[in-house]
Amino acid sequence: MSAVLESNQTTQSVSPTRRGKEIFYPESHDYDMGESTIHYDLISDLIKTLKLFLASQTDVFIAANLNVYYENGSPRKWYAPDLMVCFGVSNCHRTVYKLWEERQFPQVIFEVASKTTWKTDISDKVEDYGRLGAEEYYLLDPENLYLPLPLMAYRRDETGRLRLVLTENNRVLSPRLNLEIVWENERFRLFDPMAQEFLLTTEELTAELKKLREKLN
Repeated sequence: MSAVLESNQTTQSVSPTRRGKEIFYPESHDYDMGESTIHYDLISDLIKTLKLFLASQTDVFIAANLNVYYENGSPRKWYAPDLMVCFGVSNCHRTVYKLWEERQFPQVIFEVASKTTWKTDISDKVEDYGRLGAEEYYLLDPENLYLPLPLMAYRRDETGRLRLVLTENNRVLSPRLNLEIVWENERFRLFDPMAQEFLLTTEELTAELKKLREKLN
């Protein structure tokens, strides 16, 4: 789950932020929240599908629940987006994401609403993600319990702020991804408008491969 701790906030248990003279930016925090199976399955499907779709691009980094530290010297200022896509950044392993080193805030961010996060998702995160440089922000409510709509979309305007955009028939185009995010039959899918078809999940690809093998045998 995404979380943020600003420097003027306090918590009962905070991981050490210094190792000697070196500032330490933790990979995880004592107060990290657990995920429901609905939340986990959705993010897992999305990240695997996006990685397959963007596999040919070496300068696209995709991650889930990775701590993004956005102010050098302030390890208490961080977000961990449920899913983020960064263009113009090398696709390599990271334990944390430091904005001052990467010099690129994730352009596309997905958050999955839950009972404990939805209020922050539609308030603080909209302001902060826009200020930090996000171009597109998508809020997903697979349980259809917390948000006004199961799919909400924001795009960066000329002032640098994220503004709510209208969805049509529970679908919206992501200009950066060149894909549509679609809420259909109580599930989220990614639709490729160029190919005029939904992207297959890894589970669906496995099933298709099994059918192909059965035909060949």
